[in-house]
Amino acid sequence: MVVIIKKILAKLTKTENSGGAINQDSNSLFDILSTLNNNDVEVQQDISETIYFICLKHLSESLGKMQWEKREITKKKGRETIFDNDLDLLLNIRPNPYMSAITFWQTVELNRNHYGNSYVYIERDGKKIKNLWQLPSNEVEIWIDNKGYFGLKDSIWYVWNDSRSGKRYSFLQDDILHFKTHMSWDGLSGTAVRDILKTQLNTQKSALNFLKRIYSSSTLGTKVVVHYTGELNDAKAKNMVDKIANFAKAKESGAFIPLPMGYQAQLLEMKLADSQFFENNKNTALQIAAAFGIKPNVINDYTKSSYSNSETQQLDFYINTLQPLFLIYEQELSYKLLHPRDLEKGQRLVINEDILFKMDNQTKANVYSNYVQNFIMTPNEVREALNLPYVEGGDKLVGNGNAISIDKAGEQYMKGGEENKNTITE
Repeated sequence: MVVIIKKILAKLTKTENSGGAINQDSNSLFDILSTLNNNDVEVQQDISETIYFICLKHLSESLGKMQWEKREITKKKGRETIFDNDLDLLLNIRPNPYMSAITFWQTVELNRNHYGNSYVYIERDGKKIKNLWQLPSNEVEIWIDNKGYFGLKDSIWYVWNDSRSGKRYSFLQDDILHFKTHMSWDGLSGTAVRDILKTQLNTQKSALNFLKRIYSSSTLGTKVVVHYTGELNDAKAKNMVDKIANFAKAKESGAFIPLPMGYQAQLLEMKLADSQFFENNKNTALQIAAAFGIKPNVINDYTKSSYSNSETQQLDFYINTLQPLFLIYEQELSYKLLHPRDLEKGQRLVINEDILFKMDNQTKANVYSNYVQNFIMTPNEVREALNLPYVEGGDKLVGNGNAISIDKAGEQYMKGGEENKNTITE
């Protein structure tokens, strides 16, 4: 293990061509890559709020399950998928030796939403990208060198203040993948949603504490208030309560409870519905979810839900929430991970969105049958989409022979029309 640590440190302390470097040594792997501190009190306080947790969970899982592809955009072929084994292993299998791809991207998205910014260090071996390492979002600062003090004028540096070792590491902008939220006042750093919604989050947490107190104190439900004249000390009051409770539990007493002269019993009911607790709590929950772009059915609000309504909400979630999110990652990854020469060719790193639109077998059969019959897909392309092997002769477009191009429309009647005219004349 010590040898592995030394190799990583030797690589990270080496100055890259782009200018990014980690310039100090360390003695532990945890000094290099600090993970999210589970004992962070501030994190625990926010994560403990159920709606906030559901929103973070849903967004991080939505990104984590997506697959990355390298595509080249051409006029003739449109978007053509290009298989790049190195990038596929890096983005879809193992970004680094310690994380799977789904865990890595979920963690990146979780930090982006919670802290407003997420940072990933690009470890290079020459021109080849070797690993991707996530940096603690709450320990990274963004510096702008507008005077060129570090050798490059108007450059952006990311400075990591490692809380474990107390050391500082600097990275040039080309060595860091920076993912920020949609709320940014300067375009350089994002604003966390929790900082914007402090009032709503505090309201939700207060509601949870309120429920905890009234449940633990048994305040809810029907109580009996006994009115009496005079004062009672604690011992006498407890003795009176015990006697009334014993009469209420006794089978022979029936529905009658004797009270001394001058005493009067009255029922007191406390219900959360009377204070509109659930209505207020629901409105606050919907506001928090809406700030994240999360739909009501995700937070288990089915008040006005139906099958078609849920389907519409899913489509709206994809268009208005996931598409802007995917663009944030696609543009940053394409610019930082692809060579400028590849960018000029029209190559991009994109997310395969087909995983979001899984169809049932009947719908799938109808859709693919129409694609084949209308010369849109070859049989082998459909078989590939169905995870079936290719068949011989399946690479040709086939379809309904009655279909013709628009420039030939009506030609099939020309010859027959002339013959019919001659026949009638004779």
